[in-house]
Amino acid sequence: MGVQNHVLEITSDVSADKIFKGLCLEIDSIIPKAAPGAYKNVEIKGDGGAGTTKHITLPDGSPITTMTLRVDAINKDTLTFDYSVVDGDILLGFVESIENHLVVVPTPDGGSITKTTAVFHTKGDAVVPEENIKYANEQNTALFKAIEAYLIAN
Repeated sequence: MGVQNHVLEITSDVSADKIFKGLCLEIDSIIPKAAPGAYKNVEIKGDGGAGTTKHITLPDGSPITTMTLRVDAINKDTLTFDYSVVDGDILLGFVESIENHLVVVPTPDGGSITKTTAVFHTKGDAVVPEENIKYANEQNTALFKAIEAYLIAN
């Protein structure tokens, strides 16, 4: 099995606590308001804590149509959130799973930096192409910015 790591950092004027709450604790109620149409359907099993799974269907016409996420850990005190992508065509047939480790760090000016480390566990010697990682970064950044704008407005 191969392993690839990738880090995405996004700076925000929104406080660390508020960003963490919006991205991790209340994301399922915020996405339909902040980014209508981003998800076609979400089926949630669990209470939102560790062990919760979310089967997400993306809109028609998207290159990726399904993904299943599993919440691995949430720590409100350290503003950390760990989840894994464990199923769906997002795994491209050659990725076993994707671990995601998110941490939100306060900045001195009252804003925050959200750092997400993605660990791709691939089958055999497979390598996730750079263009796939770039596309994922663009999509994740766009969703982050939509949630950020919603949090600023509300």
